[in-house]
Amino acid sequence: MNLAMPAAIHHDRLIGRWLRSKASSGARQTGQFNCMRSNVQAIARDKILDIHQALDVTVECLEGSVWITLDGNMRDVILEAGQSFKIDRKQRTLIQALDTARVRLIHPPFSL
Repeated sequence: MNLAMPAAIHHDRLIGRWLRSKASSGARQTGQFNCMRSNVQAIARDKILDIHQALDVTVECLEGSVWITLDGNMRDVILEAGQSFKIDRKQRTLIQALDTARVRLIHPPFSL
């Protein structure tokens, strides 16, 4: 019976080991190791972008304006182009375009 590790799992483990070694070698402190993820979303007027588990995601309004509301929270936030907001709750977050808008969602770096 062959109990060898499948190639994909072996590859993922090697990548994980390499990332951990880079982090422990001080690369993280020098800015050489950046795991920040971001993506730009275009949102048509009155359309809603639904984000689950949004804790520590930063929303940057690049164009237009958006209304942000968090489940279970009475606070609402309106962003105009050039403004940003960091989501401080784990709850579902809704972003609605008040007019045609583009937003950048910046996800926190993952920890090793």
